[in-house]
Amino acid sequence: MQRRTLIGACGAIPFALRAARAEVPQPTAANLVTATPARWDGHDCLAVELTDAEQALRLATQGGGNRPSIAIVAPAFADGVIEASVAGVLTGRGAPDDRGFVGLSFHIGEAFQSHETVYLRMTNGRLNVPPPPAPRIDRAIQYVADPGFHFSQSRERFPGRYEKGADIALGRWHRLRLEIGGARLRALVDGVEALGVDDLRFAGRRAPVGLFVGDGSRGYFRDVVVTASRQR
Repeated sequence: MQRRTLIGACGAIPFALRAARAEVPQPTAANLVTATPARWDGHDCLAVELTDAEQALRLATQGGGNRPSIAIVAPAFADGVIEASVAGVLTGRGAPDDRGFVGLSFHIGEAFQSHETVYLRMTNGRLNVPPPPAPRIDRAIQYVADPGFHFSQSRERFPGRYEKGADIALGRWHRLRLEIGGARLRALVDGVEALGVDDLRFAGRRAPVGLFVGDGSRGYFRDVVVTASRQR
């Protein structure tokens, strides 16, 4: 067992780390999504997207907020590090304003009744050509919690606090890393800090980790590493 320390938005937190790694994730449960082994952009991976029924429902009801469209890939995580190589494309089955929503969920409650998620809006990234206009360019990475703290609520109450710009683009691989310790989270994209949160809604909950996608989006996931911590 290896001793490490997470530094940054999470503070200096000593951890005894145990890592689980999957080159191609193998979901143990899925909610509102399909998850299929695939090969994309030269890599074996897992393709995740909304079920036909869920996509139709979201079109009929003008979007799905942050409904728990998640494939679970690891159990019993409270604090530590979650990281994965992720990519997103548009399926053409959603609304015109879909953004290529792809992310990582954690602290997932029983029967998917609650979760915390950090996701990327791939079409809002600064690396797209041409880059998106304002304010979209400043809304490429987002923290949400369900229930009660969807992106629309956080944007209205705390503009710019839970979403930031990021160097990402549609149709390319990025490394998303979440460092979680207590109520604090630090999100890095390709090794660069993109978002910090110091008031996680379900801090300390020991619960599953999942792969998240949103409206009109297909996410590709590979090389998922979940490093759960044990306080000493």
